[in-house]
Amino acid sequence: MITSKLVWFDIKKLHVSWFTYLSLLLSVVPAYGIAYAIKNLNGPFNIYHITSFYALLGSILCVILSMRLFTDDIHNEILTLLFNKKENRKKYLFAKFIGAIYVGFLFGITCTLVIISSEQYLKINADNLYLKSIINYILFTSFYVLLFFYFSTFYRKVTVLFVIAVLSISFLPNLIMTAIDSKMFPDIVVNIIEYTPLYFLPIKIGSHNFSSMEYIITLLSIVFLFFISTYSILRQDY
Repeated sequence: MITSKLVWFDIKKLHVSWFTYLSLLLSVVPAYGIAYAIKNLNGPFNIYHITSFYALLGSILCVILSMRLFTDDIHNEILTLLFNKKENRKKYLFAKFIGAIYVGFLFGITCTLVIISSEQYLKINADNLYLKSIINYILFTSFYVLLFFYFSTFYRKVTVLFVIAVLSISFLPNLIMTAIDSKMFPDIVVNIIEYTPLYFLPIKIGSHNFSSMEYIITLLSIVFLFFISTYSILRQDY
């Protein structure tokens, strides 16, 4: 198995898939809807509302699109052929990780284009969000894809993995926030939760308002998930 060929295959697969373009389109529509409301309906919104509405679907769809790079192989039951050597398993994981980075880059670039076009449309300035959008979507996508890749090494029901992924992004942070607001946890537990990527990534991907500590935690989490995914994929029987 040649890693570069597998990465190139995944990239071509993304660009010929209608789901890729539909995902990007569905992500930008709510954002432009808010931009229209600001311009024509005097809506009480700003550029962060635009990026938040982009993330409304974009944050979910970028993860789903990236997960399909390996869940399709699980569904089609071809992993046994691909994983005939342990070295191939490591190459496979690395290739899917690069694919996830590429998807995050696509969604980040699209978000940046939404920001630039909204700037021109609304006559505002938000150039501080250009690079943030790209970096944040790459980190966001990488974290969740590695998390669910790890789960997929020992649980291979694809539909369930997708459902859990969607709920972890769209529902789990709100559930945790409700529990925090209701004073269910002591302060020390709240502090730990607030610096957990599963909590702060979905909440802040819309505003891109990550602290330096949150960036460090996210990067360390990605490294950790990559290593435990490598360990797990080498030990599993396929």
